Amino acid sequence: MNMQPWDKKLMWHRRGTNFLVEVKMHTVVKMDEDDCYDSKGVYRWCVYAYIYPKHPHFAKFDGNQMWQPAAVEMPFHCGPSFLSLCRGGDGPEITAVQVGADYDHLDDERYTNMASEAEASRVFADANELFDYLEARSKP
Repeated sequence: MNMQPWDKKLMWHRRGTNFLVEVKMHTVVKMDEDDCYDSKGVYRWCVYAYIYPKHPHFAKFDGNQMWQPAAVEMPFHCGPSFLSLCRGGDGPEITAVQVGADYDHLDDERYTNMASEAEASRVFADANELFDYLEARSKP
């Protein structure tokens, strides 16, 4: 029986005033271990913000277009690469805007080889910058 390896995911959270910043690292299975031209590692890093309705920045979002001004003005690595409107239960009410960026762009191979929090210190520095940005804007 051919068993696929398990993927792994780790998450770190930091809560602010009406928002949360998340750093996520997950692994991927390399398809061709013998590809000597592939310098990508198996680690994928992402930084997300969950912005809740009481945060003043929440009202700046208009729909789920990723490259809207509310997302683009936020300090993300290479700009935003993810935006989702979160709804609670089956209702239509938006309970959070999740917006973030990954570290798997052109020339980001170094990030895909970082296995630990210490190695990915630049990712956490970016997450702290995002946290400070949102905390500074948490009061109307």
